[in-house]
Amino acid sequence: MPLPNHRLIHSRFEAHHRPVSEAAMTVTGRLLRPSETGVRDPATGTTTFPDPALIYSGQARIRANSGAQGMQADRIVAVGGYLLVLPAETPVPHVRDVWVVDGCDGDPSLPGVRLRVVDVPRSGLSWQRNVGCDIEEPINRRG
Repeated sequence: MPLPNHRLIHSRFEAHHRPVSEAAMTVTGRLLRPSETGVRDPATGTTTFPDPALIYSGQARIRANSGAQGMQADRIVAVGGYLLVLPAETPVPHVRDVWVVDGCDGDPSLPGVRLRVVDVPRSGLSWQRNVGCDIEEPINRRG
């Protein structure tokens, strides 16, 4: 129990840890938001979708997760096979957004990989934005 009128966590905790977290971000890429609305061509029977919106472009960190489902607050949550760590100031991703890896200092096989966002946990104390992702599977969109 903290002393009265004292914070349990120092007020500069986040400011101290943000540069440390961002220094470990060795991946560059783009966070894209695919459009949900397409335009159907009745003559050909195909639906075309506009290019995804760019939400963020910059540095990140990726690490493998267990990829299992878990319980949190009596709710089943998807943990995702990968943890994508973005800078804290990054706009909040949405489920189904896509992270496209453009470059990676530590793993030359990572560029070109596309990760689909499956979980966006929130926190009152945040020096980085953690995002649960899975490898993006091709989607067959039918109109």
